[in-house]
Amino acid sequence: MQNTAAEKTKEDSRDWDVIHAYSRAEAIQDGVLADLTALFPNDTRLFKYPVACTATVWNLIERACERTGDNPGGYVWDLCWMAIHTGKTVDPATRIFKCCIPLPGRQHTFKIICGPGDDLEPVLTIMFPNED
Repeated sequence: MQNTAAEKTKEDSRDWDVIHAYSRAEAIQDGVLADLTALFPNDTRLFKYPVACTATVWNLIERACERTGDNPGGYVWDLCWMAIHTGKTVDPATRIFKCCIPLPGRQHTFKIICGPGDDLEPVLTIMFPNED
């Protein structure tokens, strides 16, 4: 009987020990990532996969809200919409796009990456181009 790719990966992973793993759930709990899907389900509904952003992107959104009095959900919606409808695909998992956030510089460049979540499911992360 043929093994599936997932079964083969599980078999291969038994041959080595993981020294350290930092899960997406831990990153969200620690504040390294903000879980946008949990915080703003209506504003992230443009994507069928869970969406998070890095703490630096979240900090930009929070600072904009403090300055303008706006709801952060509006900026989350803008980021999601712009990620889908504008920008440039860099590779099959990465897209670079611009979005206006009302702070100095106004138009900021972001990237969105589709990668594996804690259970190898597709998840999306919005970050600045210099982040990984």
